[in-house]
Amino acid sequence: MSTLTKTWVEHRALVLILAAFIALGVTYSIITPIFEAGDEIWHYPFVQHLAAGHGLPIQDPNVKTLWEQEGGQPPLYYAINALATFWIDTRDLPDRLWLNPHARIGIPLDFGNKNLVVHTSAESFPWHNTALAVHLIRLLSILMSAGTVTLTYALVLVIASHTAVKQFPTPPQPSPWQGEGERGVIAASQKSLLAMTNDKTLAAFAAAFVAFNPMFLFISASVNNDNLATLLATLALVLMARLVTRGVTMRRFVVLGVVLGLGALTKISNLGLLGVAGCVFVYLLLGRGLTRTLVSPARAGVNADRKYISTLVRVLRNPRPIIIGSLICAALVVLIAFWWYARNWMLYGDPSAFDVWVAIAGGRPTPMTITGLFNEFQGFRISFWGNFGGVNIIAPEWVYSILDAFTVLALVGLLIGVWRRALPGLLAIPALWFVLINLSLVRWTWLTMASQGRLIFPAIGALAVLFVYGLGQFRIQNSEFRIQNHVLLLPFAFLLLAFSLLAPFTLIAPTYTLPPRFADASRVPNQTQIIFDNQAELIGYALAQKSIAPGGELPITLYWRARETMGEDFSVGIRLIDSDGNVVGRWDAFSGRGLYPTRVWQPGEIVVDEYRVPLVSDARTAQGARVDVTLYRRAPLENLTARDPRGNAITPNVARFKIAGQSQIQIENPVRYDFADQVALVGYAIAPNAHAGESLRVRLFWRALKSLDEDYTVFVHLVDANGKLIAQKDDQPQHGAYPTSLWDAGEIVADEYALTLPRDAPPGEYRVIVGLYRASDVTRLPVNGGDAITLSTIQFP
Repeated sequence: MSTLTKTWVEHRALVLILAAFIALGVTYSIITPIFEAGDEIWHYPFVQHLAAGHGLPIQDPNVKTLWEQEGGQPPLYYAINALATFWIDTRDLPDRLWLNPHARIGIPLDFGNKNLVVHTSAESFPWHNTALAVHLIRLLSILMSAGTVTLTYALVLVIASHTAVKQFPTPPQPSPWQGEGERGVIAASQKSLLAMTNDKTLAAFAAAFVAFNPMFLFISASVNNDNLATLLATLALVLMARLVTRGVTMRRFVVLGVVLGLGALTKISNLGLLGVAGCVFVYLLLGRGLTRTLVSPARAGVNADRKYISTLVRVLRNPRPIIIGSLICAALVVLIAFWWYARNWMLYGDPSAFDVWVAIAGGRPTPMTITGLFNEFQGFRISFWGNFGGVNIIAPEWVYSILDAFTVLALVGLLIGVWRRALPGLLAIPALWFVLINLSLVRWTWLTMASQGRLIFPAIGALAVLFVYGLGQFRIQNSEFRIQNHVLLLPFAFLLLAFSLLAPFTLIAPTYTLPPRFADASRVPNQTQIIFDNQAELIGYALAQKSIAPGGELPITLYWRARETMGEDFSVGIRLIDSDGNVVGRWDAFSGRGLYPTRVWQPGEIVVDEYRVPLVSDARTAQGARVDVTLYRRAPLENLTARDPRGNAITPNVARFKIAGQSQIQIENPVRYDFADQVALVGYAIAPNAHAGESLRVRLFWRALKSLDEDYTVFVHLVDANGKLIAQKDDQPQHGAYPTSLWDAGEIVADEYALTLPRDAPPGEYRVIVGLYRASDVTRLPVNGGDAITLSTIQFP
């Protein structure tokens, strides 16, 4: 049997998981536009800076750079990818960084403008220039993360390998690293532990936890130093576990030192691995590494060779090999990574350059508290499983709730395992690393707005191991079921796989789909004609609903048409104005959900532009409001002039809507007049003692008898004893702010009118006449057998 065939037979589950992971990773890479993944918009410029031969950047909070705070990262990942892409012409990078100034970064519930940059056909396949370099680095990153998946699998095998003791094989040839009487024993323990029972199924579930975590896939398919940092961190855990389970050798200390040094040269958080390694070295020095935790006769169910164990104890209590190996490991870490931290010390007075990092990234505006830290856990948990784009694309909440339930069960399972003493002691290594990486994240979150779950990905292998051991504690006791130990692991793996398969097509791809465009103006609803500086015109709109409650969102679709090619990216400004003239909602954005700014509009094409405009939570209810729309340039800040087709400057009022809710209206002088079974006048009030030349104020109280589709106009006329018209006011309710089409059945509306009395009006008796009519044909609504009512009679002195 060939080596390849043997590997397939023994580890076919891992091979299948790796194949699926790479396929999914490539899918995420292709579907996610460049610079829309995590902090890729800053990570890649660091790579390009090195590839162009400019050397390591020097960070200065007062100098704006393309790489922002990421220029302070340890350079290994960036250097590797610079070597891989230096041959590509990436001078078009500034053009690819066409920033969306209205990007809603970190706000997943907002609609649209989730894109960090504007994308053009220059990014299309076949890739070239910057797009080619980014996709090549993404592929290399996917391969790095595939290594993390493999190493997670290996970590479980190392942990599981010592859970039972089997017969010891013949010792190999002595190694000069051990003493003469001890060499054979240690070598024998190496092979004996390798021969112990390996739970490949449990290892496969741990690998699947990593491979099918949608957020891990998303970051793996991006330019991000976490990909190399996670690979090296997981490899370090495997090497430390092997030091404990397979014995102390010079080679293992050397390899571990190299990996720890490279990890420290990739990401500062990987320095925590030095603490884990130190604990492992101390553990080995205590002489209990294999005798108590790893060789457990009670768990193995065998009577181990007591002579062997006593000899092993004597070997392990010889500290010399461990001390020398530990010193060599530490020396290699210093040799590999010290120069970077020394450089930081000389440049910034801080080996980690942490203060400079925070100054560039931006600290918290207010100090963090324990309560605030717990409040941010919501975003942490979501961004661990899947918060894509600029931390602004999420799945439905129920998905995370189910994953939360599995997380709680895994934690409970670990506690049960500890209580039962059913967990391998070697789990202490991944557990310690997981704790340390979370502590570093807490420290970072305490100072910056950075509570993202993906920041613990360097410990995702460790978490996967703990997770599957925790869920593995729940089992069906009937041995007839082959899945008895995997009653929770199977559905959890299936959920992750389904999430990771669906996310690219249902969450990511739709976010970056360009808006619809067409040329036939007859398809546009509610046609208008508002022209902005003769460059673009708003030709129609659509409201998905005509009323919203305070704190809600108004869905509105605008239809734009370019009159000419525009050389600027104008922003769209939408304002919600209540009946008192207060701004109760606002939204500023690039058109086309941020993906299709005015500079790319083609003359004559109609752009369908969707928005969800939030309404303030304290808006006064039961009133009408209007939607004003404008185009404006940001620098200098100025609105384009809105004009009607005749060239007259106008207020760009587009539509009206209702702020829903109950209003407490006290009806005065109750009456009842029904107008065509549509509207009833149920009360009124007229200001007394009006004189000639003054305003006569008439307050009306209406009740909607049904939901209305038409906007009726109210007329209030003042006539003399002969029926001659003296004064009048015709308007839609509340001065046009609350048209009848917005009224709900049963709603009471207060409506006031002011009639200006002529100065030459003679003393006498006058009548106030009220009615309603359709504005389209001036047809009055019938009431009491006529077309109007006499509301009151007043006497002028």
